[in-house]
Amino acid sequence: MTVPGDITTVATTYGAILLGTCFGCALTGVVFVQCILYYKLYPGDYAWTKFLVFVVWALDLTHTILIIVTSWQSVITGFNKPQDMDLIPPALGLSVAVTAGRHVPCPLLLSPTESGNNWYIALPVIILAFCRLLAACCSTSEIIRLKHYSLFIRPYPAWIFTTGVTLSASVEIIITMTMIIFLGSRKTGFANMNHIINSLVLYTLETGSVTSIVTVASLICWLIMRHNLIFLGMHFAIAKLYANSLLATLNTRKRLRIDRMYSSEREHTGGLAAGLPYTGVNKSLVSQRILRALLQLRRAHQMQLNVNVETTVVSKIDEGFDDFDRDIEEQR
Repeated sequence: MTVPGDITTVATTYGAILLGTCFGCALTGVVFVQCILYYKLYPGDYAWTKFLVFVVWALDLTHTILIIVTSWQSVITGFNKPQDMDLIPPALGLSVAVTAGRHVPCPLLLSPTESGNNWYIALPVIILAFCRLLAACCSTSEIIRLKHYSLFIRPYPAWIFTTGVTLSASVEIIITMTMIIFLGSRKTGFANMNHIINSLVLYTLETGSVTSIVTVASLICWLIMRHNLIFLGMHFAIAKLYANSLLATLNTRKRLRIDRMYSSEREHTGGLAAGLPYTGVNKSLVSQRILRALLQLRRAHQMQLNVNVETTVVSKIDEGFDDFDRDIEEQR
């Protein structure tokens, strides 16, 4: 840390903690809404998946409480006490471990049960996630033991935290790239289905890249600016972004299923639904109404075709009987 009481020091320590806490609390509300949407949209999901979503929400709430306590102890309890700016609140060390614990649920969702027995996809990510958790637990124990920033940034404890953040960025990048490759291999010969897969790949890239960029930025700030807490403000947001990315991926499945049904029906009807307008108001309900209308139209067309076939067969049979009657009359 720099000279106690310096304006730059206050801005890059207390200011970074305060901004990171505010941003993290805002994202906590988004995580809560995502969890409610998940349980409302997917009541029939596996109990294991529901449990992991609950774990994500519980860890997010715990992390929010810890960063609020950290901000309170740093900004309020330490107000007008520049000699205490070097002290590390115990809650900060616990928040580091909770942040790492948030990386475990997603690899478990990519486990062989969920990914079609693809061990080569799930196992490396699970190992890296648990290594990240182990490094974070070591960092937490060192933070609680040393109690001072100036001692924690020394080479010995510092390389443990560096390893943990590096593993965190690696897990994010590997998960994003694995999902992109996995989805790309599922492309078919149907243009509409390929369009849905391309949309999902783009969505995965967008959500995964945001978390990866913030994690890498936090690592860079830690490596080049250890004497301030800008890296810590970003570290507060990593856990929130990770949870939102995971829950958003789960919650988009229903929308993708409706698009797939709509695309399949459009293939069967020869593109009849391609020109229907979209108002932009609740696209899921609009898609369901379109599907119902198309199914009713298709059933009506099949019923009309069956009636026409039956009428034709009956008329042909009647004509045969008329010819038979005329032949009998001529023989008489």
